[in-house]
Amino acid sequence: MFKIRGLQIILCVVLTGIFVSGCSAEPIEEAPLQMPFKENTWVRKETLTKSSAQISESSNKTLPALPVDTSLAKKLKTISTSTPEVKNEQDCLAQANALDKRRTAVQERGGVWHIFESVMEIKEYTNYGMQLDSQMNRLVHSLKHLCRATKGMLLSGWGRKKVEELQKFGKEKMRQNYIELGDAAGDIDLWIKYAELAIESKKRNIPFTKVRESISRSANMVALYEDLSLRKVDGANKQSFYSEASTLLSAINDSFKSDPNIALSIEDENLLSHSDLEADSA
Repeated sequence: MFKIRGLQIILCVVLTGIFVSGCSAEPIEEAPLQMPFKENTWVRKETLTKSSAQISESSNKTLPALPVDTSLAKKLKTISTSTPEVKNEQDCLAQANALDKRRTAVQERGGVWHIFESVMEIKEYTNYGMQLDSQMNRLVHSLKHLCRATKGMLLSGWGRKKVEELQKFGKEKMRQNYIELGDAAGDIDLWIKYAELAIESKKRNIPFTKVRESISRSANMVALYEDLSLRKVDGANKQSFYSEASTLLSAINDSFKSDPNIALSIEDENLLSHSDLEADSA
């Protein structure tokens, strides 16, 4: 059976060779190679007006910083005599939550970012709007945290556990325990720093009269934030809008360092997210 099959294969090869050699006697003009048909698209029809280098240069263009009005910045930091007294945590939270409600109302309308994004004359500075919304969030949340943390950092169940471990084992033993469990060294260092700060924070005794000052300055900033979010901006008044928006952003950022109470709250928040700090508070 195998022999017959082998003979058949040999015969086919011989006949194929004869056929090919017979055909090659007369040269045949070959047709040009045809590529598969492709539809024309807008990419192939479009006339490019900018080179890739020009597009790259345009997208990476650095805009000049917007001006800061020093007199307005000073006014934003003024403590108003009309700010209600803050006698305890309840008073503090009531005022901070009222500011948070006003902040939320602005952002439900799209925030200041929406103004920058929707007005063609100022759209190139949209980044300022994004930063204003973000930093205003941080400012108000920091106030709410501060109201609860005048006598020390809030500790969740997780936080209390880390403090207990540091007190029981010490820094090096605590670190070694977590390394053996496979945790990342960077995370462990953060947990130890958090526990150290939490222990140190128990010495805090921030007077609510001082917290009232932080709330008063923040209320000035929230008021301007609201005003900017309702502003009708066009080419005629865009420069004043630029100046006020830039000054507000500068004042908020400066308060994270110059206001000792806000700075303390920010230090807490830099170690853990705001939700973690508030969760399961004791």
